[in-house]
This record gives sequence, C-alpha cells and structure tokens, in this order.
Amino acid sequence: MYKLLIVDDEEEVRHGIVKKIDWSQFNFVVIGEAENGREALDIIEDNIPDIIITDISMPLMNGLELAKSVKQSFPTVKIVILSGYDDFKFAQQAIKYGVSDYILKPVLPDDLNKLVGKLKNQLDNEIEEKKDRKKLEQHYLDSLPILKDNFLTSLVIGNLEIGEIESKISFFDLTIRGNFFSVAIIGLDKKSIEILENEEKIKDLTKFAVLKIAQDILSNNTTGEAFYYGNALVIIAGMNDNARADACNKLFLVLDEIRQNVEKYLSITITIGIGNIIENIVQMKESYDTANIALEYKLVLGGNKIIFVEDIEPVSNNMICLEEEKEKKLLSSIKFGDNKNVENAVQNLFNDFSGIQAPINEYHLYFMEIFTMLSKLSRIYQLDIMDMLPENYNLYLEINNFNSMDEAENWIMSLSIELMKQIASERLTTTQRLLEKAKDYINSNYNDTELSVQKLADYLFISASYLSLIFKKEAKETFLKYLIRIRLDVAKNLLRNPGMKISEVAGKVGYPDISYFSYFFKKNFGVSPREYKNSEANKLEQKNEK
Repeated sequence: MYKLLIVDDEEEVRHGIVKKIDWSQFNFVVIGEAENGREALDIIEDNIPDIIITDISMPLMNGLELAKSVKQSFPTVKIVILSGYDDFKFAQQAIKYGVSDYILKPVLPDDLNKLVGKLKNQLDNEIEEKKDRKKLEQHYLDSLPILKDNFLTSLVIGNLEIGEIESKISFFDLTIRGNFFSVAIIGLDKKSIEILENEEKIKDLTKFAVLKIAQDILSNNTTGEAFYYGNALVIIAGMNDNARADACNKLFLVLDEIRQNVEKYLSITITIGIGNIIENIVQMKESYDTANIALEYKLVLGGNKIIFVEDIEPVSNNMICLEEEKEKKLLSSIKFGDNKNVENAVQNLFNDFSGIQAPINEYHLYFMEIFTMLSKLSRIYQLDIMDMLPENYNLYLEINNFNSMDEAENWIMSLSIELMKQIASERLTTTQRLLEKAKDYINSNYNDTELSVQKLADYLFISASYLSLIFKKEAKETFLKYLIRIRLDVAKNLLRNPGMKISEVAGKVGYPDISYFSYFFKKNFGVSPREYKNSEANKLEQKNEK
C-alpha cells in the first residue's frame, strides 16, 4: 500500500479529501492529517509517506516551506499542492521545490481521482523501472570490473574452492593459467610516497598509472592479472613453463619490465615482493602472505628492486597465521553478535588445524595473536581484558600448559563471550550517559531560539541521526517533543508571575514568535497562555482573600 499524508489548516478540507474517494482502490492508505507544516514534519519523522497533499497558506510553516524541507530530507516523496485561485502564483513557484503536481480548490472528486490515478501510475512505474531486466543487466556489466577484483581479492585471501576458482577464471577470461603460480606485491618506495604525500589527486592518478602499466605488460606477456587490494597493487601470475626455474625467470623478467617502465614514465620507484612459487592455485594465500614478507625486507635490502621470498627465507608450509577474514568475523561477533555468533567464530579459528604438523611454538604464537587481538578490542571500549581473568593470572604459563586443542578453544571462547558481555554493558552505559548530557544541555539552554538536534549533536560530538535514535530508544520520545515539553513546563511557572507579560515568557523559553508559542501551549494544555495566566491569577486572588 502507498502511504498518503494530508496537510491543511482547515479540518473540513482535510476530512473532505479523505472521504471524496475510495483510497484503497488505488492501493493508498491515509497515514495521517496535519494542520500545518511543522505538525506534518513530526508525522513524517515517524512514518515517511509516499505522497503529501498540502495546502500552501498555513500558520507556522506554509506548504512551500514544507515542500522545501521534505525534498531536502526525503527526496523520493511526491508532493501535491492544494491551491486556490489567489494562490496560483505560489503553485508556480513550488516547481523549484520539486512539487509533483497541484490541484485547485475546491477539490472535486473527478479531479482527485485523476490526480491519484496519475500519481499511482508514476509510483508503479518507478518500482517497475528498478526491476527492469535490461537496466539490471547493464548495471551488472558495469559492475564486472568490480566483481573481477572481488574475485581476485578472494583468491589471495584464500577462501575459495578449486571448482569456483576455475569457473571464475573462465568466466572473467583471466590469464591465470599454467603449471606454476605466484603472487607479487608492488609497493611505492619511501621517497616516492613523500613526493605524493600532499597531492591526493596526483597520488590517485599515479596509482592508476602504475596499475595501467602493470596490466599492459602482463597482457602482452599473457602472464597474469593486476588489481588493488587496499593500498597495495597485487599481481597474480600464472606461468605455463614446464620447469620451475623457467617459470621463475619469466616472472622476474615481466616484473622487472614493470619496475623499469614505472621509473621511466612516472619518475617514481617501486619495490616488488614475490611470494612462494606454488603449483596449486588454491594455495594462493600462502604465496600472497610470503609476498608481503618479501616486501618487508625492503627495510634491509633497499628499494627499487625485486625481492623474492625464497631467496631470503626458507620455504615453510607449517606457519599458522591468524587469517584476516576469520579475525574480522570474531571481532564483529564480539561487538555486535550473541553467544552463538561468538562460538561459531571461535570454532572457525580452529577448523583448519586437522592434518597440520607445526612446531608447538607456532600454536602458542597463534593463541597469543588471538589474545592480543582481544586485548586491543577491549582497550577501544576502555576495558582491561586482564580484569576478566583470575587474579595473578599468568597468561604465558596458561597457554604453555594447554593439554589439547579443545582446551585452548574453550579458553578463547570463554574470554571472547565475557568480553562481548562487557562491551554490550559499556555501550548501554555510554548511551545512557549521552542521553543525560543531552537532557542537561536542553534544561540549561531551552531559551536558545536556535537550539536544534544538529546543534546539540555537535555539542556532544555525535551525529544528529544517532542523537535522534538515542532519544527514541532511551527517552521514548523525540528530541523535539522533549524540548517542547521542557519549554512549556518552564513557561507555566513563569506565567504564574503577575508582573510578566506573555511575550516575555515566550522569549524566555525560546519562542520569539508569540503565535508559535501560543500554538504549542494550547496544543499541549488545552488552553491559551492568556487563559492559563488569568486562571492562575484568579486562584492566587482567591487564596489571598481567604
């Protein structure tokens, strides 16, 4: 069902529009009525309509002001202007505010039927347009470069099966085929980074130029693919040579051609780290990890060269590393999940250990790496993970004394779940503190005529949307309703003072416009400020006579 909001300061007009046609036959439901623009915005804040039918001339906020505000915050909402003949020039002005249509008063059923039918067709067409197959297909084709890079990224992360890898290589027509494979990572040398440091646009253009050079040379040699993973330019190479040594030589020649061309045409230098040469493409992560290790040796060997990891470190298939994706999954489950999410994430850290034969210190380092990750997370929330462990706890002794993988897994799981609970508690406490600060600020600054949710959010160093969410969730009312309530409660006390004028009271509670103040006062208390002031004066007089 499409949602409709009707805004007019005349109750008879509003009710007439509601009753003139059968809205349900057009798949519409009337979600509310408002007598001015400000009241309409209150309704829209809680329930966004598809269409707003609004009068132009209204108190507090007219239809044009409403249209302008709605289009800024909710650009997809369609707005129809109700116009009398005297207001027709304003209807023309409304075009610049994105008003969809207008209808003349008095509103006739036939005119309303035609208008609603027209708007329904527009909404239906917009929905169908989003489902349009050809547009989706074009969007898919436009997205292919991104999808290809996502696949290449997954390949070096190491979370793909051989069947999917072969299928995607064929689908994207990639030159990653052969008897041997390797990953190389290109890093800008320090001096080159310093040259580009303060020129963001030039830095982006340079990164693209390096990528283009690498792609052209790889394409000419049908050797592999280049893409950016984070800030690093990664090359996945495939060599058809039958001998390992020939594959290495071919890779070196291609990569050195890239290095020389970058220096010649871009006047910057790069260093290229080459990972292990592998025979199974599923092991690409191993080559990627060792390529990163090779690149780190730039600190020792210097830049503007090619560094092959097998030249500087012995080949090892027994390293146990905390995989980035598994680390992210555990951190996310602790921050936002529940016990079951944490259990699954921890179990995922231990799933691949079967069949691995590694020195015991590799396992100990792996457990320490996980603990360090948890400790860093706890500090972000101003917690100390050591407070979650027994007094005088010897971490290193505990890790060295694990008797089984299950024991280690249970220890990490218990610690992760406890950290999850304390983070959830800290987050709730932080939210409550923010709400109290917000209320204190409002209580002290309700007389500020420019006080808004944005101004308060800036004071608290949070976003306006997050502040609005805190009020709705914790205070069970919107920021605006809380502000109005505080202002009017203070106003009631001030109105009891016989020597204070109503205009003075309005100004002291943040309403420079007395009519605006009177409107909210009567809406909330059922009487005007004048009636309330007179009533309180009579009560005081009767009390004094006694």
